[in-house]
Amino acid sequence: MRTSVKILDAYIIKKFLSTFFFALGLIILIAIVFDISEKIDDFLEKKAPLESIIFDYYLNFIPYFANLFSPLFIFISVIFFTSKMASQTEIVAILSSGISFRRLLAPYMVVAAIIASLSFYLNGWVIPHSNETRLAFENTYIKNPYVLKTRNIHRQINPGQFIYFESYNTLDDIGYRFSYEKFDNGKLLYKMNAERLVWDTVKTVWRAETFTIREIDGMKEKLRIGVALDTTFSFYPEEFNRRENNIQTMDMNELETYIQDKK
Repeated sequence: MRTSVKILDAYIIKKFLSTFFFALGLIILIAIVFDISEKIDDFLEKKAPLESIIFDYYLNFIPYFANLFSPLFIFISVIFFTSKMASQTEIVAILSSGISFRRLLAPYMVVAAIIASLSFYLNGWVIPHSNETRLAFENTYIKNPYVLKTRNIHRQINPGQFIYFESYNTLDDIGYRFSYEKFDNGKLLYKMNAERLVWDTVKTVWRAETFTIREIDGMKEKLRIGVALDTTFSFYPEEFNRRENNIQTMDMNELETYIQDKK
């Protein structure tokens, strides 16, 4: 009896996995065909190398979409091969041999747990790094350069420190109508205004142009006015150049750090 149950478990597990991977492979193949037909003009227009298309894009396209579709195709696979077993009266034979419905579900749950664990691991640590290569390809050969369209940008960069841009040009890394304020217990201690804040790629510092600085100490105030000033802040151009889908390139540890930074 015990041997026959083990044979039954192996049979159901084999049916489950073979149906799942066949269905998933089929839908991925169809998705690749549709994706090629949709993006072929971009590949030709921007002269994407064939090697990059295959290895940088589609090789990393497969695990991302396979993991994305896996919950749906687990459901479809179970329905398909179980209904086939029922139509061939295999389930009737199994129940007639004294195996209960609960025991019959055991191999289903084992395979589901294995696939769920694998999916969690892939989604948390493996796929984000493959997405990095895929999205870099998309940004180079498919999508236009990223432009930040948001206006009146307010950010808190440190406790009690706030910045503001009326607008920010992500192509040249220039912020317009910039202000920086520093507070202590609700009291304004320092404020800088600048017509432009430009990122200097050589010195890797910010350059404030046409600026005014106010330093407030109780009833005393110092005012400084200038044409240009190199300075540093605890924010960088990458924070304004980041597309929303860049979050897909972060593994679980990086995502936790990103959430804490946002908070």
